[in-house]
Amino acid sequence: MISYKKTAIGAALLLLLFLASYLYPFYGPADFNKGILAYDESGNVIGRAPFPPSPEHVLGTDRNGQDMHLLLLFGAKYTLIAAIIVAILRALFGGIAGVFLSLYAPYLKKYFKDFFIIFRYIPAIFLCLVLMGPVVGAFEKPLDSVVLYQLMILVFMGFPTVAIFTSELADELLGQSFVKSSFLMGAGKFHIFRTHLLPYFKSYGVLLTFQQLLSTLQLTMHLGIFGYFLGGQTIGGTFGYEEPPKAASLTNEWAGLVGQNFNDFIRAPWVIFVPILGYLAVILIINMMKKELEGNMNGMTVRNKKQNKANQKAGGAFNSLSPNLFEFVKIKQAGPTVEKPAGRGKRFIGGKIGAAIAAVFVLGAITLVESKEKGESKTEEMKTETKPVSSKTVLAGEKQSKEAEEKVYSVGEEIKLVSSSLIVTKVEKSQGNDEEKPKEGNEFIIVTIQIMNTGNEKLEYSPDYFNLLNHKGEYIIQPLLMIDIETTLSSGEIAPGASVTGTLAFEQPVNEKLQLQYYSRTDLTKITVNLQ
Repeated sequence: MISYKKTAIGAALLLLLFLASYLYPFYGPADFNKGILAYDESGNVIGRAPFPPSPEHVLGTDRNGQDMHLLLLFGAKYTLIAAIIVAILRALFGGIAGVFLSLYAPYLKKYFKDFFIIFRYIPAIFLCLVLMGPVVGAFEKPLDSVVLYQLMILVFMGFPTVAIFTSELADELLGQSFVKSSFLMGAGKFHIFRTHLLPYFKSYGVLLTFQQLLSTLQLTMHLGIFGYFLGGQTIGGTFGYEEPPKAASLTNEWAGLVGQNFNDFIRAPWVIFVPILGYLAVILIINMMKKELEGNMNGMTVRNKKQNKANQKAGGAFNSLSPNLFEFVKIKQAGPTVEKPAGRGKRFIGGKIGAAIAAVFVLGAITLVESKEKGESKTEEMKTETKPVSSKTVLAGEKQSKEAEEKVYSVGEEIKLVSSSLIVTKVEKSQGNDEEKPKEGNEFIIVTIQIMNTGNEKLEYSPDYFNLLNHKGEYIIQPLLMIDIETTLSSGEIAPGASVTGTLAFEQPVNEKLQLQYYSRTDLTKITVNLQ
């Protein structure tokens, strides 16, 4: 009896992962339990992100202080749905092309193979790097157009292989005697396809889709390492000293998490291993399902071969027909019963594998719930085993920095820190100009900022140090707008006693209540300003 137990378990696990990711906005923290700094019981700063795995952060955090297991869970839906769509389209379009070449245009098959022979000698990753180049770093392009273009390229990468495989399979089937008989009896090509070829393609199509699913996951992971993120890039998504600002994934899909954190491998290796382990778990599940499907497809052939060998051995002892030949019926009935214990053992082992994988996901779900509960009590209050920072600047300005963080400032109010000060001098609202206009129901928010260096050393500044929060406390990604191109705040250093003024522009719904958050790297202080 054919069993699909492993396939059912694997499909259930992938569906559970997708649903948990899809429903994340309804139960998960919007800022992924973000916490840049760590304090001891006395309020002293004792460390800053990225934090290694600990009871508070089971899989560690990135340099933004965001929990890696929450980022992994949030981005799972984009990774899975993109790979599934690409695999199905590859199998569909490649299958149609293969059947067309064999049935209707066999004279084109040679030219088709010669044209796509390049895919045998040049790795797909290099071709993707070239073809996806136009949308890399194109922050101003809409997300849907970037995703559509990337999916088209990924489908194209697997299309020739599937088409050639399908064509060769169709040629093999067309050479069978029952198909030739149908042709001789006057059957049309469409009738041959529907009656004789389609039943085979249904089985092989499912198996081929799983194979292309594995291929797509591997290709997207390689693209992420090169900074080709699925869904496009964003700027200012990662805190750091890099100039120009480091790119980050818009969707937090797993390949993007690998690519945007790749340079942090030495400093924080867990930010790379976590998404790679996620890929590994999904690939193992899909491969387990594929192996079972292959076994079921080949099982009947294997049993028939064993029965034929047994029949030949038994038939050699008889030179003529005899009533004893009816023993073959018993052998045929006994064959499956002999194989059942082995099959049960395999299914038992497969069940253990599935149970182990399920246990991992259950553990992850429990960890997620615990992490959420702890995140509600403020990540900044966590305790670590790191020794207190010995910086004299931090200790001397501890009281001042703590007061600055506790207070919410207003527009025009000077914010004095240990070695710098900040003023939000003006907040303007605009409906755009002839070259750029906001979407319907939105408006441009232009915030003018003045930063002064009151210390004795150079002060670094960057638009990456600012975040916009809406009335729900959610972080708003800074878009690339041209409305303030002449005054926009750049990156650089401020000499002691000097100051710099610039603007930040955002697009938000009309009359949205907003707050601007500034993180001072020099003073290790995070302050908040109401923009109303």
